Amino acid sequence: MPPNFFQKPETALKRAQELIQVGKESDALDTLHDTIKARRYKQWTQTHEQIMMKHVELCVLLKKPHVAKDALFQYKTLTHQVAVKSLETVIEHFLQMAEQKTEEAQKTSIEKVEEIDDLDQGDVPETLLLSVVSGAAAQDRMDRTVLAPWLRFLWDSYRNCLELLRNNSQVEQLYHRITRKSFQFCSRYQRRTEFRKLCELLRLHLNQIQKHHICFVCRVKLSSADSLSMMQETRLCQLDTAIQMELWQEAYRSAEDVHGMMQLSKDKDKRMVKPASYVNYYDKLALVFWKAGNSLFHAAALLQKFIIYKDMKRSFTADEAQEQASRVLLATLSIPDGADAPSDLTRHLDIEDQHLTNIRLLSNLLRLPIAPTRAGLLKEAARLGVPEMASESTNALYKLLENNFFFPLLLKKCQPLIDRPDHLQYVDALNEVVATKALKQVPVIYDSISWARVRKIIPFYNEMELERLVVDVSKHRFVKAQIDHRSGCIRFGAADATLAGGVDLEEANGFTGDDTQLGVEGIRTHLEVMYNKLRSTIELLDGDKRTEALIARRTKNSKQETDRILERRRKIEYYKETSERVKAERSQQAAAELAKREEAKRAEEMKRLEQENIESEKRRRQAEQEEVQRKIKQDQLRRMQNTAIYQAIVREKGEQVFKDMDPEAVLREQRQRLDKERMETQRRLQQQDKTFDHHVRAVHLEEMLERKSIMSRRLEEAPKLHEKYEQRRIQKAIDDHTAAVNIWERLEDVREEAMDWMEQVKTANAEDFARKVGSDWKTKLSAVRAARLQERAEQRKKERREKWTRVRLPPSCAARCAQVVCFQGPGRREMDIDSKAMADSDWRRGGPERPSLSNRPIPSRDRGRDSADRPPMREREVNAVIP
Repeated sequence: MPPNFFQKPETALKRAQELIQVGKESDALDTLHDTIKARRYKQWTQTHEQIMMKHVELCVLLKKPHVAKDALFQYKTLTHQVAVKSLETVIEHFLQMAEQKTEEAQKTSIEKVEEIDDLDQGDVPETLLLSVVSGAAAQDRMDRTVLAPWLRFLWDSYRNCLELLRNNSQVEQLYHRITRKSFQFCSRYQRRTEFRKLCELLRLHLNQIQKHHICFVCRVKLSSADSLSMMQETRLCQLDTAIQMELWQEAYRSAEDVHGMMQLSKDKDKRMVKPASYVNYYDKLALVFWKAGNSLFHAAALLQKFIIYKDMKRSFTADEAQEQASRVLLATLSIPDGADAPSDLTRHLDIEDQHLTNIRLLSNLLRLPIAPTRAGLLKEAARLGVPEMASESTNALYKLLENNFFFPLLLKKCQPLIDRPDHLQYVDALNEVVATKALKQVPVIYDSISWARVRKIIPFYNEMELERLVVDVSKHRFVKAQIDHRSGCIRFGAADATLAGGVDLEEANGFTGDDTQLGVEGIRTHLEVMYNKLRSTIELLDGDKRTEALIARRTKNSKQETDRILERRRKIEYYKETSERVKAERSQQAAAELAKREEAKRAEEMKRLEQENIESEKRRRQAEQEEVQRKIKQDQLRRMQNTAIYQAIVREKGEQVFKDMDPEAVLREQRQRLDKERMETQRRLQQQDKTFDHHVRAVHLEEMLERKSIMSRRLEEAPKLHEKYEQRRIQKAIDDHTAAVNIWERLEDVREEAMDWMEQVKTANAEDFARKVGSDWKTKLSAVRAARLQERAEQRKKERREKWTRVRLPPSCAARCAQVVCFQGPGRREMDIDSKAMADSDWRRGGPERPSLSNRPIPSRDRGRDSADRPPMREREVNAVIP
């Protein structure tokens, strides 16, 4: 049986349909796959699209994504120049089939679980043990059994299609549609790992577009506005999916991707990125920052959104303005103190540079030139009139917290404003801010305060939460405090042994938290103030004497002091320059060494990865080749089962021997058997030829005898046949003559009438005839006569010249002419006559020479009359026939 590699596409499609009808889908898929990979038919036709449709259906049915990938790559090579629409149709059909099968698997999984749950009997011991061992519910186990294979197949299909369509502008729209379908797949089935892999794949494709400028016509160009727009929409969809799946780390990376695409679009044309896109971007970025607990950049993102929204809709309604302004103001008020400063852990680990780098990256995401701060955001909000645009409750809360906050009187006023329904998102953050402000102002009035009193001052925290808040405030050095659990109070001051340094005090409204503290710390402060004031008094009383002494000493030591100061300044500058230069050199050297190590490490890693990729690719190719060889071997052995060699080997050696044999050994066995049969057939044919020659010779002898008898019979019958033929000929001539006589008799009856009619015609045309015969004929006759007379005159003139020449010729010339005539001989005239005859014959055969009209004889007029006296040819023939 011939292999499928060289089947025509139409034949392969028909064969595959026949195999599907008998239930051999795998064989049908192999047939179609071999046809797609065949190098003989590389011109696309409509049949190839039908083959691919059937091929992808079988791949989905048999769950073979790698076979579908191979076929799609082959089909892309076949259609990328002539039928890109066909490739899109095939891919969409393939993904539609895969999605349909996945949905059906999901429904089947749910239905099977419902069938189990609908049973009246309780859980059997086997089910209980399985649930305890696996730790999963019945639905999870059913999903892993029924749904997971189809989810894996659909994910492989999406990934293979994206790899197929990447960096090709002809199918760029399909590429982005499939990407968005992949996001929907991850969101619907909660495939977090696949979503991360998909995001990495998209970043890899973008890096390949940016770095590797592939030289072909259809590559994706980042200078195209349509391409950048589609990429930006896809990245926004990626950010939405990450937020829906609550993958906040991936959402942040997606926000970076969106920012990068916006920067590319902005570099191309500033008008490409619409303000609505920025509004959507800042809104989602604010949500990501809020989920990450970064309230500072959350407020900054909302403020940027408010600015763009205000510029985009200059006349936006009061409700929209109030909603946006209230949200911005609440987000800004909910920023805790010290949010823009590095944490204690950052300072202790000495990674402040990394902290600043992160702050700059976040600022770049928000398109801010400098890092935002709480005070800066409040100042910008006040400049834009945000408090006036916000709702009354939000504006009142802003005034209480930022302008005249004093906890004994106004804390109860803040609580109703915070607990409003439109402030639900920021309730916890606002409570923390208010509690922190209250704790920072309590030491202004109290040296110590009972725990019950603190609970009344801050009523929205329970005891454990309030204790944690006090510890956090002390840890961040806003207040020096310690909790005395024995006395049930909080003590403020320097007795807090847990603090490692001084207090970072916040300057607000002209006072600090430690201005009125008593005890050891207060006494130390007052002594310092007293010392400074007494020293100032002494300087005022003895100022003149001290001034005169200083002037005298100055005058005495001015030169030395000046030189000493200049020398010291020079040394300091030299030391600073040397230190800076050494520090710069060390920094450059360290940076160079670090870069060199990083480069070496990167090169080593790249080399290792390339080596691993090469080895894995070799292993994969070797495995594929072995698998292909195994399949080819099985296919060849399966095809050989329908041949005579299979029957012969099984009959002689057994079926197991045939299965263990190599196809090449089977072919050698077949060739040996065929050679043996061919030799036997040749020997038999030679024997048959020898027998056939004797038979043919005998037949020829009999044939010769039969031919002689037939010839003798024909000779005997020939006179009779000739007599019959003559009788038929004579009878036919008599009949023809009789018919001609009858016709002549019928015409004789109308002879007189015809003659009369002819006379009438002659009479009617006599004048015209006379005119034509008289004038025209005479003109022609005179012209011919003149031509002939001219010709005769020329001939006579020529003859007279020749005669004169002969008379006047000298005797020597005459003798020479006579010698020429004698030399030519008497046959010269006959030769001339022969040459004229040959010329005439050449002219009749189409030669170049023709007799002129003037040399032709004019026919005589009597010739026509002589020929008219003869009877017609028909009458002569009839008279000759009649005896």
